[in-house]
Amino acid sequence: MYPHATAIGADLGRFFVRTAVVRFDGKLLLKESFPLREKLTRANIITSLKSALRHTREQAASIGVNPLAIGVSVPGFIDHDRGVVLCPGHGVKGWKNVHLASELNRSSGLPVYIGNDANLMTVAEHRFGAAKGYRHVIFIALRTGIGGGIIIDGKLYRGVNNAGGEVGMMIIDTGKPGDVMRGIGTLEEYACGRALVKQYLSAGGETGMSTSLRAADIFRLSREGDSAAGKAIAENARFIGIGLANLVSIFAPEIIVLGGGMALAGDDYLNEIKRQTLLNSLPECSRGLRIEKAVLGADASVIGSSWYALSRLDRNQT
Repeated sequence: MYPHATAIGADLGRFFVRTAVVRFDGKLLLKESFPLREKLTRANIITSLKSALRHTREQAASIGVNPLAIGVSVPGFIDHDRGVVLCPGHGVKGWKNVHLASELNRSSGLPVYIGNDANLMTVAEHRFGAAKGYRHVIFIALRTGIGGGIIIDGKLYRGVNNAGGEVGMMIIDTGKPGDVMRGIGTLEEYACGRALVKQYLSAGGETGMSTSLRAADIFRLSREGDSAAGKAIAENARFIGIGLANLVSIFAPEIIVLGGGMALAGDDYLNEIKRQTLLNSLPECSRGLRIEKAVLGADASVIGSSWYALSRLDRNQT
């Protein structure tokens, strides 16, 4: 694939569809964002995606760019060969076994490739971001939930049924009856954005804002001197460090990249995660380990999905 070939990348989020036109060498040429319809149904999501892709293709034509393919980043388990979103439904009516690639191909006429969002963020950071040049990489997306991806010897590890890399489902508390489908006892339950809010309230934080609090608010309150917020963040970093230490002892990576909104918090938070990771890791597995923030930010998923589409088009399976 020549470096100036372009594709449209789309990221299906909780409230928005974000699109971009990206070259094979990672250069982002344009990007847009479109709100999803208020009523999230299978039909409405597909309609919103088609509309967003059509508009972005028109914008690309206006600057003399003709994308060769479309890549779409979607939460959940994906049948990559057929371009089908398998599950879970994420509370959206009919959002299981969605033949998304064929739906978007019929409306656009372009080859369409579907990938898991955290996996495609991993690919982007490995090819063009914080993990560029490394062959053994773990990427963690710290956000409302926790996702991730694993690069082994330079290639994305997918595992059986393309289901590998679900690091948020790692069990770190066996004191509860196991129910992984509800996230009971998992790293995600203890370390995601929702968990941080719960930890803040449990630490004696202001309950009057409990219905509207987000992780970003807890970090802000900590900077303002709120002791409960500081305690919650330290506890959250400890749980993340435990989860990362498990991965370090299993995979012995060269670098761990932290992405997602929570990774944008200050250096004190990152340093405490590093400390807890090394404290709980086997020294032989963690020697030389780097733990860094992602550098592509919110663009990682659209860059990753664009590059993935061009790579698949070039028959270079990723």
